[in-house]
Amino acid sequence: MRILLPTLLSTLPLSALAQDLKIVTDIAPIESLVMQVAGPNADVTALVTRGASPHGFQFSYDQADAVQSADLVVWVGPELAPWLDEALETLAPETSSLALLATSDWPALTRRDRAVFVLEDDHDGHDDHDDHDEHDEHDEHDEHDEHDEHDEHDEHDEHDEHDEHDEHDEHEGHGHGKVGDLDPHAWTDPQVAIAWVDDIAAALSEADPENSATYAANAEATIANLTALDESIAAKLADVPARTLIAPHDAYQYFGSRYDMPVSGSISVSDASTPGPDRIAALQELVRENDIACVLSDPQSRDEWVELVREGTDANTAVADPLGAAYPQGPDHYAATLNGLADAYLTCLGG
Repeated sequence: MRILLPTLLSTLPLSALAQDLKIVTDIAPIESLVMQVAGPNADVTALVTRGASPHGFQFSYDQADAVQSADLVVWVGPELAPWLDEALETLAPETSSLALLATSDWPALTRRDRAVFVLEDDHDGHDDHDDHDEHDEHDEHDEHDEHDEHDEHDEHDEHDEHDEHDEHDEHEGHGHGKVGDLDPHAWTDPQVAIAWVDDIAAALSEADPENSATYAANAEATIANLTALDESIAAKLADVPARTLIAPHDAYQYFGSRYDMPVSGSISVSDASTPGPDRIAALQELVRENDIACVLSDPQSRDEWVELVREGTDANTAVADPLGAAYPQGPDHYAATLNGLADAYLTCLGG
């Protein structure tokens, strides 16, 4: 039985609630958000170790024990970490969990497998390219209703299912389409994080009702900080003249969509799998023919892939990391990771 909330069915005894909540997350940026909302009332742990990829992660016996003993699991979802989905089902079927991709009120984007995005999007209206019109509406936390504008996009059929979010009855439903349809890297948009903070606060409050007022106040402060972070990054990137790039793997769609810096293509798909020669050749041609200024690298991808795509061009490179492996884990990790992405864009694009 899989439990994907946010309407959590807490089974914690009162004796457990007297202690700090034990919360397990999948990745460090989510750990950071949970820490900010939970404050000192919880012991929060991320399973994916520094520098590892969440897509094919294999956890240790100690980490399996952490899942089994957790009061609550907060994770992105099976689209990012299918191994955790299996662990919850087999090791902790009664543990309350919150899969953030299953929540509503944020602009979901579709997973992309092809090598080239933007040039094709000019003709077929792909989701991430046309979604830039909604950026002005992101400035207000209450205005996440831009989902209604997505209905006209051919590849965004899953948005029609958003009305089902409140039900969350079935694991396959999600409200965003079947598992695998979603691009799971949504935490790289601070406006998505803002929406998720409310869900995290609700989950914590259901697990620990006595501290619900604290969680609500912490959530409000976290949202204010995320709003300031969003505005700061937007200002930092506003005057960058070159605004298109090649990503090492398709983990930058949300960040690029938020700040009007579209990804033209990716060296590998969203799980950072090895690209074939045809994919590399298509990207080489894209960079040469369109004077693309930047080919990003990241810790999940191989440097030689980046160098092959850049070969014979003037394209720059810089290391970006949506998981923020270079930054200390903790409440400040999320802001450090997003600022790190912005700095990598500036370095690579010559801003």
